Amino acid sequence: MEYENALALRVSLETGLRIGDVLALTPADLVGNTIKYTAQKTGKKGKKVISAELSKRLRQISSKKFIFPGRFGDKPRTRQTVWKDVKKATKHLKITDNVGCHSARKTYAVDLFHEKGLPEVQKELQHDRMDTTMIYAFSDMLSNNRDSAPGNLDYDLLSEMIADRVYRRLLPLFEQCSIDKSK
Repeated sequence: MEYENALALRVSLETGLRIGDVLALTPADLVGNTIKYTAQKTGKKGKKVISAELSKRLRQISSKKFIFPGRFGDKPRTRQTVWKDVKKATKHLKITDNVGCHSARKTYAVDLFHEKGLPEVQKELQHDRMDTTMIYAFSDMLSNNRDSAPGNLDYDLLSEMIADRVYRRLLPLFEQCSIDKSK
């Protein structure tokens, strides 16, 4: 992959930002190790902290107008340019899974879900609806085995996981009720 495209994906992996939002970043949006942004899709503002190493690399490739300048420098690099490069790289590596730029956002969501839970993923991805967040947070349960159609959910695993989370949330409430009744 082109170095700049790989860096754009790395920003998405570290922050969960959509690739379009990453590509629209300007040097003024990078303050120390913090990225300030406005999500193009929703208009919501936010801040994300990135590693010092990534911050340094972004400064090195940055033009005066954009961190990821396009071909002529007057506009940012396009999502399609990065997408084509990702597809070329996955083909070269003989990766048969459907990998694209948005895979970085989903990977971020899955990792964050396992580390901090669903409410944190919803907050970080700036989703208004929890069901949207669940699609991202549980995307690692998408079936990748060769016997089923790509993109099919493993519903047994998903329902088991949801049942377990509900049980863990409700258990303290049930325990509290039994303690209260015994008084």
